[in-house]
Amino acid sequence: MSAGERREGEVYPAFEERTFDAFRAYYEYVPKGKWTVEYTLRLNNAGEFQLPETRVEALYAPEMFGAFPNAVFVVGE
Repeated sequence: MSAGERREGEVYPAFEERTFDAFRAYYEYVPKGKWTVEYTLRLNNAGEFQLPETRVEALYAPEMFGAFPNAVFVVGE
């Protein structure tokens, strides 16, 4: 976890993958209810940035998923 990132809820990742183009977290068990994951995003240029939708899916049943659109990030000069 990077400095300043928070987690809420009773979920703990078994593994996190942080690459230059993606953030992936894998969980052994996720209980019913609400939980929050924060991750750090680094933008090196000014402009408007549209991220793809956030997607959560069951590992062995990818037809079970949820998706949520992300707002546009605006970075000034």
